Amino acid sequence: MVYKIHEFSKLTGLPPHTLRFYEKEGLISVRRDHNNIRIYDDKNKDWIDFFLHLKKTGMTIEDLKQYLIWWYEGDVTNQNRLDLLIKQKQTALKEIQEIQQGIAVLDHKIDVYQKRIQNSKTTNE
Repeated sequence: MVYKIHEFSKLTGLPPHTLRFYEKEGLISVRRDHNNIRIYDDKNKDWIDFFLHLKKTGMTIEDLKQYLIWWYEGDVTNQNRLDLLIKQKQTALKEIQEIQQGIAVLDHKIDVYQKRIQNSKTTNE
């Protein structure tokens, strides 16, 4: 299927200005019709879906661009792409660990305050 920018925006959940930014940055290639209107297709949708997953892991725009360059270069860059994905996974796992440590501290403080509040209610009764 083919989509104009507003249809594609609804399909992906990305606002049109974000789609235009990704195109300007070279992160998505978009065909144009005879009136110079952007035409998106299912390949664009598949790439955006994958791209957004990578972005959720904290992958930088620069690394996303590099990944895309290597993808266009073909199978000779499979090792490069693999290395980049492994590096990004390690970075994301480290961030998860740091967040989990922060949550543990929050849980402790929440417990402290809940006990204080409960004790003050018991004392005032």
